[in-house]
Order: sequence, then C-alpha cells, then structure tokens
Amino acid sequence: MEKDNATLKLFLSINEKISSIEKQVRQLSLNERNPLGDTYLDTDEVCELLKICKRTLQKHRDEASVAYIQFGGKTLYKKTDIQDLLEKHYQHAIN
Repeated sequence: MEKDNATLKLFLSINEKISSIEKQVRQLSLNERNPLGDTYLDTDEVCELLKICKRTLQKHRDEASVAYIQFGGKTLYKKTDIQDLLEKHYQHAIN
C-alpha cells in the first residue's frame, strides 16, 4: 500500500512538472513567433545583438547592407536576415 502511494505521488509530481514545461514552451512559442512564422527584431534589439549604436545601424541600412522593413514608423529586421548577415561576414580563425 505504501509503495502504491509513493508511486502515485511520484507520478503526480512528474505530471505537474511536465505540465509546467508544456506551459513554458507554449508561452515561449507565442512570444517568439508571429502568425506568419517569422521572428522580427526592432532597432534596439538588433543594436544590442550586434553591439553597435543606432547610427551605425542606420548607416548599414543606408548602404543597403542590412535588410529591413519600415511599417507605421517602426523599423523591423527579420531575425534570419541578421543571422545570415553574421554568417556572411564570419571570419574563420587561421591555424
């Protein structure tokens, strides 16, 4: 009988943890993606990610070296475009 109670408690504990993880994953998914499936970053997020100032980012936009979307006074950048830009300019170390 005690073994059954211990097994039941363990099962309920594991079930609670799984439910908690499922809720966290669902929330992260909602926060990270829009209905089109793309993730967009704003100017502040891109500047923080690339460790550059807003003026430098503006210069890259003017030179058309970084893709962006302007809509309703807001400038957005596809996360995949920023990742591609970083990969394009990646320099391998020389041994």
